[in-house]
Amino acid sequence: MNSEVFLGRQPIVDADREIFGFELLYRGGPDQATAFDDPDAATRGVMERVFLQWGMEQVVGQRFGLINASASLVVNGMHQAMPAEGVIIEVRELDSFDADTVAALRDARRNGYHFALDNVSRLGDLEHSELLPLASIVKIELTTAHHAEIDRLIAVARDRSPGVLVVAEKVETADDFNRCVELGFDLFQGYHLAKPELLRRPARRAGSRSTDALREALDVDVAVDVDRVEQIVSSDPSLAFRLLTAINANAFGLDRRVETMTEAIGLLGITKLRCLAVLLSSSLEMLDDADTIALGASRARMAAELLDGTDARSAGVMAALLSVSDRMYDAPMGELLDELPLADEVAGAIVGGHGTVGRTLDIIRACERDDRLAIDELAPSRYDALMQLHRHTTDHAEAPEKAETPEPA
Repeated sequence: MNSEVFLGRQPIVDADREIFGFELLYRGGPDQATAFDDPDAATRGVMERVFLQWGMEQVVGQRFGLINASASLVVNGMHQAMPAEGVIIEVRELDSFDADTVAALRDARRNGYHFALDNVSRLGDLEHSELLPLASIVKIELTTAHHAEIDRLIAVARDRSPGVLVVAEKVETADDFNRCVELGFDLFQGYHLAKPELLRRPARRAGSRSTDALREALDVDVAVDVDRVEQIVSSDPSLAFRLLTAINANAFGLDRRVETMTEAIGLLGITKLRCLAVLLSSSLEMLDDADTIALGASRARMAAELLDGTDARSAGVMAALLSVSDRMYDAPMGELLDELPLADEVAGAIVGGHGTVGRTLDIIRACERDDRLAIDELAPSRYDALMQLHRHTTDHAEAPEKAETPEPA
């Protein structure tokens, strides 16, 4: 039985109660548990679930996702795991930021990232805030702010950050909501409007060895070998599945589907891929299914050989690698592939055996069964050669960190 992952989601609405976005919250289990020792670890947990488990579009759709983070996450560059579009980073300014932190926040803002100044309650703090001029949202906490100062808090926020949206946070009663509408708040959040919803789903885990190998290959202190990165990803179907989850039309603005691992890595880029590798390595549970990982790798190797010199080679490697997804995650293949931004050629080959790639997968599966009748029908007079190739690619399905999966042409 596959384990589950959890995520909290609380809507933020406008005065007409139309949803503007969702605050995304760490949840450790089905009991809405939120306890954690390290706030940064909780942030990484939320990011891992949103971008590598569900996919951004499954969690927030066309709306905004607000994620709590410390300023250190931006200083360390981990915010780059997230798309600038659709995500708002909530930061609490508990103390004055040093020069390096302010510079990092400014750089992130120039690169299109948006910030929410969270947990505002004191007028003096807001007037001297270094984040406020960079903020797109200011969240005023009703339970701690002095009621006589709320209108002034709103005015200061709008004066120092023109165009900012001001959120009434912790709206607990109908009277709170009506009063905040009268005060001119733009957005509203709290139990009166909606309690956090618990999202849960089967975990899509990745292999620990390939994840460690990927993180090592992307180390900031070494020159990145893109071919090596592709070899690692193409040697482990679980790793390929998780990284493909991070590519979705809403988060990355794609108007096309992915056909090859080369294309997937190029779309993510090395900087984002490095951050995603860190998130993967921080997952609480890793996939412990060496047999299925090896099967996916050997299928990819055989597909590369069978389709060598053809235009279908790259798509064949991708399809063969992902053809074990149902076994890996104990779920229907169609349901799993719907989570990924795959080209129709790849998805159709895996699910329906369509086209040249689908026929190639049928040959590979027949070789795994040593089904001579099927092989003779699919590839007449090639039984001996195909079985020899199958044994070779199976024998060379090495551990992820050592594999030499042929690269797409």
